[in-house]
Amino acid sequence: MTTRTFTNRLTRALRERALSLVDTGRPEGLVFLGAAAGTEIAKATGFGPLEKVCKPVIAPSALVVALRDGELGAVDTALLSATGAAYTVGDVILMLGGGHASRSVARLASGAAAFGVGHVALGALMLRSGIRPKALQMSFHGAVAGTVGGMLLREDRGNWPLATYGGMLAALSALATSVDHGRAPSASVLAVGGPVFLLSDGLILARRKVAGGSLAARALDVGVIDTYATATLLLLTGTAAAARSARGR
Repeated sequence: MTTRTFTNRLTRALRERALSLVDTGRPEGLVFLGAAAGTEIAKATGFGPLEKVCKPVIAPSALVVALRDGELGAVDTALLSATGAAYTVGDVILMLGGGHASRSVARLASGAAAFGVGHVALGALMLRSGIRPKALQMSFHGAVAGTVGGMLLREDRGNWPLATYGGMLAALSALATSVDHGRAPSASVLAVGGPVFLLSDGLILARRKVAGGSLAARALDVGVIDTYATATLLLLTGTAAAARSARGR
């Protein structure tokens, strides 16, 4: 399959995923959109109570979308569910600790640890589904992780947990972008989900440098939610599609 063909297939898969979210016959998609939109509004306006209601619903609703796309095996379901649960725990830890503006390395490290558990579970499911990392993707993501990790450590040696987490997320993104062209078309969205999750966490690092309450801070907060919700949906649904494709072989 040529790169152009894969790009066309990816574009169709993304469009179909977007349309599925507004299908009134599948309310979990509307719940996901509502949770993401509510969190964006909360971040834009600084209305904390709305965020506490909406943000913890993003990952679980994305998980339900992925599970309702089709039947999965017991182990696949367990790994996917572990990812959704870990992401939700990470969301709550960060949300209750000052959100994206938190400068507490301990708080960020705790949230990163929870997300790390989810990344490991999701990566295990990708490997179980037959996805294997490609040299080009590993090299590129390794360079990104090394650059960001070096910057964090130069800032403060105590940032090593964040640098380690960055390496873990980069490895997951490298695996996701290595999705084979022969997989189910709906699995191709992994090629977008991994990099967008990297972008989301990069925006969190940028947000720590911006004064709270400013227009730039609000814009970054909304950007983090936009990219995080998108990445979570694409990673969960794309990995589930890859798992189904592997079972059908």
